[in-house]
Amino acid sequence: MKSSGDSIRCSPEMKLLCACVRPSSAAIPAGDGIDWSRFLRLATNHHVIPLAHQSLKRAAQGGAPVPPEFLDSFRRRYMAIAAHNVRAVETARRLQRLMDTNGIQWMPVKGPALAVLAYGSPSLRQFEDLDFIVRRGDLLRSIGLLEAEGYRAREIPPSASRSRYLASLQDWSMQKPGEALHLDLKPVLISHVLSRPSSVDFLASACRPLPMGDGRELFSPGPEAMLLAVCVDGSNEMWFKLSSVADAAHLLAGFPDADWAGLLGVAAGMGHRRSLLVGALVAEDVLGCPLPEAFQKEARRDGLARRLAAEAAGCLRAGTSLQPGIIRQNRFAFRTRERWWDRWRFVSRLLFVPGPADLHQIALPDALYPLYSCLRPFRLAGDALRGRPRRIRASKTDGPES
Repeated sequence: MKSSGDSIRCSPEMKLLCACVRPSSAAIPAGDGIDWSRFLRLATNHHVIPLAHQSLKRAAQGGAPVPPEFLDSFRRRYMAIAAHNVRAVETARRLQRLMDTNGIQWMPVKGPALAVLAYGSPSLRQFEDLDFIVRRGDLLRSIGLLEAEGYRAREIPPSASRSRYLASLQDWSMQKPGEALHLDLKPVLISHVLSRPSSVDFLASACRPLPMGDGRELFSPGPEAMLLAVCVDGSNEMWFKLSSVADAAHLLAGFPDADWAGLLGVAAGMGHRRSLLVGALVAEDVLGCPLPEAFQKEARRDGLARRLAAEAAGCLRAGTSLQPGIIRQNRFAFRTRERWWDRWRFVSRLLFVPGPADLHQIALPDALYPLYSCLRPFRLAGDALRGRPRRIRASKTDGPES
């Protein structure tokens, strides 16, 4: 596939960062002329501190001119991330055992499971929360078990109807007071506007024991299903973080014998084939990741996937505003929908399914719950005019603002 890199300006710092996170072991560029403060900000914003630290440390040992003070700053941040990830692994294992004991299948996506699959270590991927896919029929029981463990809902007000919110297929964010790590429980793959409950069946069938080190295991989806989660999430967010591109590149490069053709077939049935193609093409463009033959064949037939990938890669290379506006981001995600009914579902759910911000805006009795769907378009219009989505402020006992 043709790269957009030659026609789009890329700063020396972004070039160096891309070299630090790519799957190949090629030497990274010399550090001459690098604004190291800007490089550190880029690595922080793109959530790739562990990979950047690993590459810079190796480069410095080979004689590259990496300022010691910045290398030390990267080391301190990496150590803090590694400690956070160790705690996250233990939390994930403990909660998965708890749910398994109660007959509930919890499927971790991204987070530490992805770190081990893509990078070989839970310390080499930066993440803030733990994402679990849970069947809709088990979700309220899971929340009850978590509440018995001291977890509380972060975003849904106590007055909201839980059964109504459950029917909307949205995430449930849970957190223990005083703990930074929070849980996102998902009844569908990644997003309710993009996915249906049938996506959970595919993930469940793809789960297998995944060694996490020191005899620890998580029962987690394999590389094909994990790549699907990465690519659907990345397309939903317009691939604005280099960490997501690195995740896709390392999964593709690390598992050359995976059943990528089979994954593309399954993804087509779920309406996610184009999201997969866009993710693979962005990884090829930005990080030089060779595409498996199955992806090459499909990409040649999908001109829109190539254009979307070039758009996302161009934003990354040019160093534009890190997170796109909500209109541009939703337009990008909409164009990854290939079937007209998936596009209609995307638009209708985006416009009319009330989310936590709507439930916080005004408390309505359960009998008037349908009015939230009437109010939501006006709130979204206000968010678009402001250029950013409304944030839900957690209480002091529930942790930081989400």
